[in-house]
Amino acid sequence: MKIELSEKKILVTGASGSLGSQLLFVLHKQGIKPIAHIRESSDTTYIDSIGLEKREVDLRRRDKMSDLMDGVDLVIHSAAYVDFRQDRLTRFTGTNTIAAVDLFNAASKAGVRRFLHISTIAAVGAIKRKDNLSELEDLYTNEKSEFNLDKLHIPYIMTKRAAEVELYKAAKDSKTELVIVNPSIILAPSQTQSDRERALQLFGRFIFPQIPIRLNMVDLRDVAPGVISALSRGENGERYILGGDNISVKEFALAASAELGKIPHLVRIPRKFYDVTSRFSEISGKMFGKSKISYYPDLVKMLDYDWAFSSKKAHEAFGYNWRSIHISLKDFVNGDMVGTYLKPEA
Repeated sequence: MKIELSEKKILVTGASGSLGSQLLFVLHKQGIKPIAHIRESSDTTYIDSIGLEKREVDLRRRDKMSDLMDGVDLVIHSAAYVDFRQDRLTRFTGTNTIAAVDLFNAASKAGVRRFLHISTIAAVGAIKRKDNLSELEDLYTNEKSEFNLDKLHIPYIMTKRAAEVELYKAAKDSKTELVIVNPSIILAPSQTQSDRERALQLFGRFIFPQIPIRLNMVDLRDVAPGVISALSRGENGERYILGGDNISVKEFALAASAELGKIPHLVRIPRKFYDVTSRFSEISGKMFGKSKISYYPDLVKMLDYDWAFSSKKAHEAFGYNWRSIHISLKDFVNGDMVGTYLKPEA
């Protein structure tokens, strides 16, 4: 049953983040004034510019959750600790798992009608790669795929997957409806620097590694409306992948380089090189007492999977669509992502 959003009080957590801000932007364009959850350190410039109510709560404080729910009908939970580095698991668990469940329980106690949890495609699973990428071209992970990344000890993936498992348990005996969405890699404008500069840093190098995997990428301008459609028209207890085009790393590098006017030097680096260097990075990091390590063996193991996904279920359920990754890349590298909270109009 479709929920009419126009007369509902909608709470958006993580409202000062990139996706959170875009959700506010889309809802505001629809004439809806959501409530913005923020942290003490949040930049609220955009939130203040459109005159939204703010509620400041540390999501690690279970005793404060009820303050967020006063008068709320629907919740979009977008707050998360997003980082693929190796770090103490507790850093991720508190925000990504425990806070999500505590927030749902607070919403349930307050009589909130629906709780939409924004997860990640990494919590769905991926396709175990074979040697030849062409053998995988017709294979996609979908909502019915069995989760197969439990051997990857990557805190972000572990805690986002755990959040889904625990939320489904919490929702079993609750009148509050639960809907989960799993966005893929989101292409979004930078809040701090020129998008063209960011692209040049990544693709302007003399050598770019040719990694034989596919990625699924989605435009921020498409995923935010998809989240809102799922809030209104998604089915209780269901999850929906909100992805875009599946594209090989090689195709992605060539397309981005063409937009930048660069000639990419794609180099196929032996897998053994990644294994050895990542192990060295992990060992040296621990020797020097680093708790945060950005390059480590479990991260390299992601190369053993193909990250291609199908958004057919979301398309059929509530008309979710996405633009071509080539259009998104062109807009991104030229700093022309019109239709975002950072650039509402041309």
